[in-house]
Amino acid sequence: MIKNEHLPHNITENRIDITFCGKGKCKCPAISMDINKDKIILGGDDEGYTEFTKEEFKLFVDEVKNGTFDKLMG
Repeated sequence: MIKNEHLPHNITENRIDITFCGKGKCKCPAISMDINKDKIILGGDDEGYTEFTKEEFKLFVDEVKNGTFDKLMG
């Protein structure tokens, strides 16, 4: 279910928690989603948190899938 299995994660039927640790970064943002909650939380203690509604997050994901940000990813 998860593409990058080496990332710290906890996935259950009702919840997904993934920590994005990459290339030795000491600040590791995370995503937390729960089927029973209206908000999706991105972030971490060091960098702060951002909350999205599920509708807002779906709009973001759709743009990522569309390739909108590909030219900026290098």
